[in-house]
Amino acid sequence: MLKKFIRREYLGRRLQITDEESQLQSDQMVRNLQTFDLSSIHFLLSYYPLHERKEFDVGLCEKIVQEKNPGSKIAWPKLCADNVSMEAHLITDHNYFVKNKYNILEPVGGAAVDPNLFDLIFVPLLAFDLKGYRVGYGKGYYDRYLVKCRPDAVKMSFSFFDAIECIDDINEFDVPLNYCITPMRIYEF
Repeated sequence: MLKKFIRREYLGRRLQITDEESQLQSDQMVRNLQTFDLSSIHFLLSYYPLHERKEFDVGLCEKIVQEKNPGSKIAWPKLCADNVSMEAHLITDHNYFVKNKYNILEPVGGAAVDPNLFDLIFVPLLAFDLKGYRVGYGKGYYDRYLVKCRPDAVKMSFSFFDAIECIDDINEFDVPLNYCITPMRIYEF
């Protein structure tokens, strides 16, 4: 199936999840994350979940990373002025946030983080396949950013749904995940 059809289908499916189902499935995904050794995570790139699109709340997982490694630092993406790339900025208690043109909260200020510092990257998605390729919202920001990160940085996503067999229009710019956590299992690629 092509990305544009997958994107439409899985966004529609996600929007049909009830709040109760979302809570139960989210709790299970958090339990699945807790099976990982997160003690060596010093820098985490996370993101603000789009609640109106019923994205999994990765903030729950940010807390787990910080509990397992209190000195860890968390950054969120911020679109660059060129509108084709992103960078990551540290999140602190003093950050202000504004919504960008996609209605996504971004940090205002905060130090930019070198992509090579990230040990773990939470990557948003709508769907993923058995090879670890993902379908996002179609702008390519993450794929362009991920190639700047260390090859050993762990790329992890969360999905309410299991993997699809294959995404037909993968290209040379698509960066696969290392893991995708679902309520029922952990996929490793």
